Amino acid sequence: MLIAQLTDLHIKKNGKIAYQKVDTLQCLKNAVSHINALSPQPDWVVVTGDLGDFGTPEEYDVLVPELKKLKAPVKVIPGNHDHRDHLRVAFDGFASFDHPEYCHFSQLVDGYHLIGLDSSVLGKPYGRLTPESLAWLDAKLCEQNVLPTMIFLHHPPMKVGIDHMDVQKLLNDDALWQVLQHHEQVKGLVAGHLHRAIYATWNGLPVWVGPSHSHAVTLDLNPNAPSKFSLEPPAIQLFKLGLDSVVSHISYIESGEKSAGPFPFFDENNKLID
Repeated sequence: MLIAQLTDLHIKKNGKIAYQKVDTLQCLKNAVSHINALSPQPDWVVVTGDLGDFGTPEEYDVLVPELKKLKAPVKVIPGNHDHRDHLRVAFDGFASFDHPEYCHFSQLVDGYHLIGLDSSVLGKPYGRLTPESLAWLDAKLCEQNVLPTMIFLHHPPMKVGIDHMDVQKLLNDDALWQVLQHHEQVKGLVAGHLHRAIYATWNGLPVWVGPSHSHAVTLDLNPNAPSKFSLEPPAIQLFKLGLDSVVSHISYIESGEKSAGPFPFFDENNKLID
């Protein structure tokens, strides 16, 4: 089975340029065309959060028609730039959710169990899984305790050395581990949020963070580095899932753009540049 990961779309109302630098709508169009040209085609496309930039209905009105152009079926989960209620309305009849309040999903396909977790906290940049969400996850894993399982969420559970992003990780990763340690069928976690291709291990489990198909968080491992982004070669992540293996590939998108940056995310008043 082949899964394509899209993440951190940051689509704006009327397709407005993001942070006065990034045409996120055109970047999404390029990514959709790239995925549709893949051979073989992905069995699923999973979008791991930050579909909009402010989570407004107007942003999702721009986004959804573009995702509907994908040939493969789509699953989505929210990120910290999303609003779960608006997201649920926008994707009604297109990408379903399996929880009445949170935008979780549970999908069985080709001998695999794909689980998406809503780690968003409304109005906050960091992630957290509520007790209700953790109980739902545990129940889903107990229902399918043999099938190999991949878990998708926006916020990575581990720190990566980029300080301004590490404070925005999944804050209660210990509570997530309390659930996952009892389920050996979980093969790994797939996250977004960091706008960089990163591979790590967390409590012995592999974690893959998806690359950016638009703007990357600047790689600056200095303590207290400023929050900035760079324009780097755009890419998506692919997962080849077998019964006894998980293989990831970075697939680069032809864009014609040159690398540039870093640029600030926030203005002199510490407000997100709009």
